Amino acid sequence: MKRFLMLVAVAAVAGAMYVAASPASQQAKGPTLKQFNALKKQVATLSKQVKTIVKPEADAAVAIIGACYLKDNGNGTASFLVMPVSQRGTSANGYEFGTGTAPALTTALDEVASSPQAYLQEVDPQCATTSFLGHGAIRSGSSRVQHWVERTR
Repeated sequence: MKRFLMLVAVAAVAGAMYVAASPASQQAKGPTLKQFNALKKQVATLSKQVKTIVKPEADAAVAIIGACYLKDNGNGTASFLVMPVSQRGTSANGYEFGTGTAPALTTALDEVASSPQAYLQEVDPQCATTSFLGHGAIRSGSSRVQHWVERTR
């Protein structure tokens, strides 16, 4: 009988340990008040950065893209300003280039109306003026782009 009671006691202890260790018996706890307040502060900081930094930069980028790289199709849509080009000539039969007595034959890009080999991105000439470069997005400290016009002055 002692062995039987010992076996029942061991089984009861093992069962209690199994129930206590099982994932179903543990309930998830939410964040502490300190953690919640820290997260609330972080969300407020990030929201402020989105409103004061990210959104104005994105709006300025959209304005630059719209003004410099897109054309109005007149029907409520826009398309990119592109120039269709094709390569003409070869190194054996091409355009003469160079000075002196022995100009070299080379290839060139020609603007074509149909079946172009590539498209070159056109830029509105007004975008290369000093007044346009005064735009806030280009002059901001976060701008990583060095514009060609600024480099050639």
